[in-house]
Amino acid sequence: MEKIRNFKDREGGRVVGGLILVAVGAALLLRNMGFLMPGWLFTWPMILILVGIHTGFKHNFRNNSWIILMAVGGFFLVSKFIPELSLEPLFWPLVIIGLGVAFILRPQRNNWVNINSETKYNKWDNVADRDTPGVADDAKLDSSDYLEVRSVFSGVKRNVVSKNFQGGQISSVFGGAEINLNQSDIHGQVIIKLEIAFGGVKLVVPPHWAVQNEIDGIFHGIEDKRSVNPSSAINPDKVLILKGSAVFGGVEIRSY
Repeated sequence: MEKIRNFKDREGGRVVGGLILVAVGAALLLRNMGFLMPGWLFTWPMILILVGIHTGFKHNFRNNSWIILMAVGGFFLVSKFIPELSLEPLFWPLVIIGLGVAFILRPQRNNWVNINSETKYNKWDNVADRDTPGVADDAKLDSSDYLEVRSVFSGVKRNVVSKNFQGGQISSVFGGAEINLNQSDIHGQVIIKLEIAFGGVKLVVPPHWAVQNEIDGIFHGIEDKRSVNPSSAINPDKVLILKGSAVFGGVEIRSY
């Protein structure tokens, strides 16, 4: 069912993306033919709105990136369309307030479930981890099979040690997250969903994992900096799939 739903989402996103390109091309054609077209149709806020529409349809409106794109685009579009309102000085205060409200109201799932599993690693475990390549000394050990990370105006570091890792969700808004998966293991395909806005995520994965990038976004970058190691052939039975969106942010993939 998951594969069927993903296929439908991709098909819907493809159709909507094609319709958006046709509409943009038609508007440009009419303008070049001398027809009077509103100037705001060809501004960068309108690009954000169109990308937000496409992202929403592609992911069946299941993530929040389309809302961010359309909200930012709509805000600056109104500022350009009605300049006497002088809305631009209000942008950052409203962003900070909105993030605070979202952080308060968002449900905290699995907040206390893994306390015992996390605390079973004592201080000697952390000392041993310092000798493991790619493991940050100040990173928190996470033995859960499903990863959930929220980084809002902050930095988060996790060392995942689950031998049956099932994927997870990473949200980074004006923050950063460093996730080390070198001590974990996966079986088959595993999905990590990322929502990045004005932030960044660093993923450290074993060199024999295959990484499949399906992240959409605007003004973003996905950089695979893993070194090619002939002794660590890619295992097709261990596939990490990255989904979601990035707005003014990026993802860095490494293997130590």
